[in-house]
Amino acid sequence: MKKSILFALLIFAVLHGFSQSEESENYRIFLKDDWKMQSAVTDATLGNKISQPDFQANDWYKVSVPTTVIAGLIANKVYDFDPFYGRNFEKLADPRLDKPWWFRKEFTLPASEDGKNVVLKLHGINYKANVWLNGVLIADSTQIIGPFRIIELDITKQLKHTGLNVLALEIKRPFNPQKRGGDLAIDYADWIHYPPDFNNGIINNMEVKTYRKVGIEYPLVTTKFDLPSLSVAHLQVDAMVVNYSDKAEDAIVKGKINGDINFEQKVRLMPREKKQITFSPTVYHQLNIKNPHIWWPWEYGKPEMNKIELSLIYGNELSNKIAENFGIRQITSELINNETSRKFIINGKPIMLRGAAWSPDIFQRRSKLREEQELRLVRDMNMNIVRSEGKLEDDYFYELCDKYGLLVMSGWMCCGAWQYPEKWDAAKRNVAMASDSSVMYWLRNKASMLTWLNGSDMPPRDKTVETDWLAIEADLKWPNPTIASANESISKVSGHTGVKMAGPYDWVPPSYWEQDSTKYGGAWSFSTEISPGPSIPPYESLIKFIPKDSLSNNSADWLYHCGTTQFGNTHIFNDALDNRYGKSSNIKEYIAKAQVQNYEGHRAMMEAYGLKKYRSATGVVQWMLGNPWPSIIWHTYDYYLYPAGTYFGMKKSLEPLHVMYSYKSNSVNIINSLLPNFKGLKVKADIYNLDGTKKFTKTVTAEVGGDGTKTCFPIPAIDGLTSTYFLRLELKDAEGKIQSINWYWLSNKNDELNWKKSTWYYTPESSFADFSALQTMPATTVNIHHTTSKTENSTTHKITVTNTGKSVAFFVHIRVLKEKGGDDILPVIFEDNYLLLAPGETRTIDCNYENRYAGESMPYVLVSGWNLDAEHSKIGENAGFEK
Repeated sequence: MKKSILFALLIFAVLHGFSQSEESENYRIFLKDDWKMQSAVTDATLGNKISQPDFQANDWYKVSVPTTVIAGLIANKVYDFDPFYGRNFEKLADPRLDKPWWFRKEFTLPASEDGKNVVLKLHGINYKANVWLNGVLIADSTQIIGPFRIIELDITKQLKHTGLNVLALEIKRPFNPQKRGGDLAIDYADWIHYPPDFNNGIINNMEVKTYRKVGIEYPLVTTKFDLPSLSVAHLQVDAMVVNYSDKAEDAIVKGKINGDINFEQKVRLMPREKKQITFSPTVYHQLNIKNPHIWWPWEYGKPEMNKIELSLIYGNELSNKIAENFGIRQITSELINNETSRKFIINGKPIMLRGAAWSPDIFQRRSKLREEQELRLVRDMNMNIVRSEGKLEDDYFYELCDKYGLLVMSGWMCCGAWQYPEKWDAAKRNVAMASDSSVMYWLRNKASMLTWLNGSDMPPRDKTVETDWLAIEADLKWPNPTIASANESISKVSGHTGVKMAGPYDWVPPSYWEQDSTKYGGAWSFSTEISPGPSIPPYESLIKFIPKDSLSNNSADWLYHCGTTQFGNTHIFNDALDNRYGKSSNIKEYIAKAQVQNYEGHRAMMEAYGLKKYRSATGVVQWMLGNPWPSIIWHTYDYYLYPAGTYFGMKKSLEPLHVMYSYKSNSVNIINSLLPNFKGLKVKADIYNLDGTKKFTKTVTAEVGGDGTKTCFPIPAIDGLTSTYFLRLELKDAEGKIQSINWYWLSNKNDELNWKKSTWYYTPESSFADFSALQTMPATTVNIHHTTSKTENSTTHKITVTNTGKSVAFFVHIRVLKEKGGDDILPVIFEDNYLLLAPGETRTIDCNYENRYAGESMPYVLVSGWNLDAEHSKIGENAGFEK
C-alpha cells in the first residue's frame, strides 16, 4: 500500500506549500497580476494559438489571481447590479459559465536563470485544466484536476529564456460537487446558494521557480518535550529533496535554526527522485534546544515563532534556499469520558477549545486585509480556535493564526461528493489521495494547525479511503492528531472520534445547553459545529442587501438570504422571539429584540461548555463565524463586519476570567481560561426588579485553579420578584480590578424543552420564558460623554455611560459613525457593548478603530437603548441619541 501511495504521489506531483518568504529563494516569481481571462465560447481560438506572444487578447478581461470567473467579471464591472442585493444573485446565471474559460499570462525570466531547471507550480485549479505554454500542451485535464492539489510541472524544455513566455490555462468548472458521485471540488452544502460558476478558476497561488538540477522544499520541524518539563525541545527536521535531472546527483543539505543552530547532511538522488531527508535530534545533538521560544495559544502564553532555513548545495553552488517560520510546540489528544470526548493537549497542558467555523468569500476572493480584519475580530471575541471545513485558505490566513495564537481545525467537506467515496471511480480516488498529500505537505509545518479531519459528517464510508489517507499522513509525518470525522460515528478504522455533530443549528433557549448531557448538542463531548440559529443583522446592514420594501422576516428577499433546505427561513427563531419578548409592531423593534435573543442564546452556549470543561465537555465550535455573503443566519458578525448581539454575547462568555450564571443549578460560577491560579477574588451578585429596586445582594471571596472552574454560591429563592428581573454579576481580582461584569435577564416562567420531539437540527419548546414586561419597563436617564485620543494610524474613544435614573438601563447600544448621519465605522473594536447598568452605575468603554476606516469627517457617537429617556438624558459633543 505504501509503495502504491508513493507512486501516486510521483504521478500526481502534489508538491509545494507557498509559505516560504520570497527573499529566501534562489529565484521565485508569483504569477499574480496582469492575467487575461475570457470565455472559450466568446473566443473559440485554440490553446496552441492563445499561448503564443502574437495572440491578441485586447478584448479579454484583465484579472489578478487568485480569482474565479465571477470574481473576475465583478472586478471588471461587467454587472450593473450588486449581486448581493435582494435576489440579484440569480442574475449571474449565464450558460457560458458551464463551459471552459481561458486564463492567459505573459511573463519573462531573467538571463541569470538560463541553464537552470524551471518548474511551474499550480496551487488550486478549480476544477480541471489544459495547460499550454508557448504553443505546447504541457499537461491536460486528466493531470490537472482538483482544487486542493499542488501540482508541479517541469517546463524547462518549453521555456524561453529570451523574450516572452505565454502561459494559457483552459479551466473547466466542477459539476455536482454537492451530490454523490460529483466532482471533488468546493462544496457549500446548505450554507448558501451556489455561485453559478461553482468557483471555476484559479483559487490559490501560481508560481515559477528555478533550480540547479536539484531542489529542496517542505520543511517540517517537529517538537518533542520531556513533559512536564519544557526546558528542552527536541527538534526533528524533515524536508523533501527533488532531483529534476535525468541522472543521479549528489548534493548537500544545509540547515539553520534561528540563525545560529547549524546542521548539514549529504544526499544522493536517483534520476527524477523525490525523497524525504531527516535530521534527528538523537544524531544531530544541536537540535536539542535548551530554553526554547515556545509557541502557545494566546490564553496560555506568547505565540512565539522560530525560523528554519534550508539550503541545497549542488556542485559548490546554491540551488535553492527556503525559509519558514515555525512554532516549537507539541500537540496531542486523548479520549476521556468513556471515549466520548477528545481532550486536546498543547505543550503538556489541556486546553478547552471554544471558537467558530470560518467561511471564505462566496466567490473565493482573497484579501489579506479582510483576513486580518476577521481574525482580529476572532481574537477580540476571546476565541481560541477556528474551524475550516473543506475551504482551505491561503498562507496569509495561517500566518495570522500563528501570529495571534489561534488554533485551526481543518478537514474535508461534508454532504456532497467528498462524503461518498464509495461512488468514486479510480480517477476521483487518485484526486482524493493526491489532494490529501498536498494538504499534508502544505499545512504540516503551520504552528496553528491543531488537527486534521478525514471526514466531516461521517468517517469515510469506504474504509480503505481512510486507511490510505492515514498511511499518507503517517508517511508525510503529519505532526498533529488526526480524526476520522467531525461526527460522533465510530470509525471502523480509527475508532472513536471523541467529537460530535448532534446539532442544534436552529434556535434553542439558553437553558438547553446544560440540560442535555448525553444525546444532543448540550455541553458534553467536543461539538465541532453547533449554533442557536439565526443571527439577525442590525438595520444598518440589512438595508444594504434587502430592499426596504422587502424588509420583513417572511419576505422572499429575506428568505433568500437565509440558508437552504431546513435553514431557508427564520421561523423557529421568530416564533421564540414573539413568545418570549412579545410580538413586534415594526421591523426595527423586531431587530432590537433579536439582538437580545441572539446575545443570551450564544452566550449561554459558550458558558455551558466552559463550565463543563474536562468533566464532560472538551470543545465547541459555533456554526459559523462569518458568512460567505450577506446572510441572516449563522454568524458572530455579519458580512459587513458589524458586531451585534451575537458578537457581544460571545465576547462576554469567553472572557479569560469570567463570572457566569448557571441556568440549570441556579448558581454563580467562575470560569478561568488562563493557566495561573487566582486567589482573593471577590464575586458579587445583585438582583433588581424591573423598577430598579434591589432585591438581593451577596459577595463572597473565592479562588479558582488554573484553567479551572469554581461554583461560588446558589441564588436563593427571593420573594417579590417581578415577572422579569435582572441578575448582575461582578468579579474583581485580588487587587480590586474588575475582571468581569455579566448581566442576565431572567423570567419567573422557564423555557420548557420538548425533548421527545427533538430533531437533528433543533429541540422545540413546549412553553416559553416570558420577557414581555421588558417592553414596558420604566424609562431611565443616562449621562454620556467621551474623550478621544488619536495616533497616526488609529483612534480610541473612551465612552463613559452613567445611569442617572432609578431603573436598570437595558441594552444600551453604542455606535460610532463616520460623521453625524453617516455610516458606522467598520471594522471597530468595542471593549463591551449592549450594556446594562444599575441605577447609579457608571461604565467606561473603549472603542478603537483604524483611521483608514473612519473617513475625513468628525466621528459621531450614537447611543440607543430599550428604555432610555433621551429627552431628559445628557450627552456630550459630537454625540447623540438614536431616534
